[in-house]
Amino acid sequence: MEHERPARERRERRPRPERPARVKKEFTILYVDDEAPNLRGFKSTFRRIYNIHTAIGPVEALEIIKSEKLDLIVSDHRMPHMSGVELLRDVYEFNPNIKRMILSGFIKRDELDAAVGGFGIHDFVTKPWDFENLNGIFQKLLTTNPGIKDFSTLG
Repeated sequence: MEHERPARERRERRPRPERPARVKKEFTILYVDDEAPNLRGFKSTFRRIYNIHTAIGPVEALEIIKSEKLDLIVSDHRMPHMSGVELLRDVYEFNPNIKRMILSGFIKRDELDAAVGGFGIHDFVTKPWDFENLNGIFQKLLTTNPGIKDFSTLG
């Protein structure tokens, strides 16, 4: 009788469900923000699609940039010690091949223009962000060779 055999034997006879194969994530993104809830939300949203690193501010971000191969850096703008534009300028000087974008609710037009004219950013998205829109931007930036974005049409 089945119930008289030890539990271990019963378990061994059961077929194991197949686990889905892990998808190889081709691209690595670093998200920089000074608010931990924003970092957690971003990571939980995109971690199944991309390799995600997060940094709680520019100082931590600069350490990650030096130690990891990154394809895209997404940075908040208003942060203590260094703005997102300043961080992305440093990223450009370290490795101009890393794509750069600002994701922020607060940025002045002249700061955005200075970034574009000085070293270039590839895109800018306002908070709160929409998954479909942001993921579409990521796909475009990561799978094509986009130029520096012209933000002169922004109001």
